[in-house]
Amino acid sequence: MNSNQTIPYPLMRATRAGEQLDPGETTTAPHPVRSKESFIQWPSEREIEEVSTRLARIVKVGICSEADGDYFKSGDLAYQIQEVIRATAELSRKCKGAKT
Repeated sequence: MNSNQTIPYPLMRATRAGEQLDPGETTTAPHPVRSKESFIQWPSEREIEEVSTRLARIVKVGICSEADGDYFKSGDLAYQIQEVIRATAELSRKCKGAKT
C-alpha cells in the first residue's frame, strides 16, 4: 500500500443516548493509517486533548498565583507555557515546510 492510499475504518462519532451504530458502517480514513509495524510511538488524540486540558489548568493556577501576589510562581508558569506555545509553533512551521 502506498502512502496516498487510505483504508476503511469503523466510523467514530458521538452517539445520542440509546443510539446504536451499524457495525458495518465504515468510512474512509482522511489520512493514511500507519502500520502496526511502526516503531514510532505517536500520542493518541486523547493524550493530546489531556495535555491541552492540563495546560489550561496550569494557566488558571498561574493567574490565581499572580492574583495572590506570588509573582515568581506565576511568572515561571507563564514563561514555561510561552515556551510550549513557541515549540508548538516551530513544529507547525517545520511540518508546513516539509510539505512544500
